[in-house]
Amino acid sequence: MDDRSKKRLKDTKVGKWLRETSPKVLDLVGHLLPDKGVLGVVKNMVDKDPEITHDQKMDLERLMEQEKTKRWESDNQSDSWLAKHTRPLIVLSLVGVLFIFIILDSLDIAFDVRESWVSLYEVLILTAVGGYFTLRSVFDKRNNRP
Repeated sequence: MDDRSKKRLKDTKVGKWLRETSPKVLDLVGHLLPDKGVLGVVKNMVDKDPEITHDQKMDLERLMEQEKTKRWESDNQSDSWLAKHTRPLIVLSLVGVLFIFIILDSLDIAFDVRESWVSLYEVLILTAVGGYFTLRSVFDKRNNRP
């Protein structure tokens, strides 16, 4: 585990932003590790804070994306096969399941999926595929690959 994964939220760029913009949120979550789902909680808290302007919220969004990219780059540089391949395998499995759904739907058999599962799947595939290919393009640009 590298030093970055041990940093508390208060020690990151997002923590610095919170210290200047919303210290009460930092007091609540600053001691937590950013890779344990804390960034989503912070974003929800900031979104509901009427004292934070839209521009400040957009700055937070940008910082959170930078932190996520750092974690993904760290995974790609890891010596662990699983760390390097987890995201591609997730994307591959989500796309594979999508093809299965498409085939089952085209066979004209009694096959029905509840709307709640469709909505969840839509969010998962958009997040995973969009995030994976965005990360790949950023990673390739930083490493001077076409």
